[in-house]
Amino acid sequence: MEPIHTIGVFLRPLTHSLRQYFFEFQDLATSLGFEVVLESISAKMIGIEGLDFESVCHKSDALLSIGGDGTLISVARRSFIHQKPILGINMGNLGFLTDLQKEEVETFFPLLKSGNYNIANHMMLEGSINGDCFFALNDIILRHINNGSMIHLRASIDGEYFNSYYGDGLIIATPTGSTAYNISAGGAVVYPFSYNLLLTPICPHSLTQRPLVLPGEFEVDIEVGNNEECNVVIDGQENKLLKPNQCIHIKALKSGVKLIHNPHWNYFKILRQKFHWGE
Repeated sequence: MEPIHTIGVFLRPLTHSLRQYFFEFQDLATSLGFEVVLESISAKMIGIEGLDFESVCHKSDALLSIGGDGTLISVARRSFIHQKPILGINMGNLGFLTDLQKEEVETFFPLLKSGNYNIANHMMLEGSINGDCFFALNDIILRHINNGSMIHLRASIDGEYFNSYYGDGLIIATPTGSTAYNISAGGAVVYPFSYNLLLTPICPHSLTQRPLVLPGEFEVDIEVGNNEECNVVIDGQENKLLKPNQCIHIKALKSGVKLIHNPHWNYFKILRQKFHWGE
């Protein structure tokens, strides 16, 4: 792997308590020979100057999120076109993606400096509505704009009509996102480095509707019914409106986001710990 010299840092929003840790991290990283660049919104939160998002991405060899999985997902979505590797330092409970603990930074970061690290490719989704494209690491969720109402959705696979869903909505998830809203709605847990599209209905108004796992080569079109509006939720962080008779096109991107994991990262160990399996 290419040695990493400059790190672009993003802090969990609205977490002013990260100020002290950032300066501790900056001192440590600088002593190890890294240049640290802080994104402007994060910088403003702790009272210092920073660079805008695009400048951080251009200047950095790798991006670092300090917070939890939500912070890392936000950085991954927004920086995807730059294809920079991303590492997450976990500041809370054990995360699926932010697995590096802050006490491990001192021993792990020299490996980044020497290029002695591994990158895991996590599949991304690309969605588009009338030419407006966006990316998701976990899922794209379609729900009625009024959350208390059911919605009718018409699904096609590779241009051929497949199914109609009537209920609280539909989740289109990646394998990485299989352990997010997908599992709460009854979807399967899928190994995160698989290449699949997961379609999981939310509280369907029919017992015949079941979660579906598709090969990632398929592309999916979802059309909202007449006189209905659909709220499109991207990784739980961004919303778009799908108007009556409009269609959203969703496809998997095999060249996904590049995440740097702790060398001891073990997906099945994390599953056991998060879900208390085997206890």
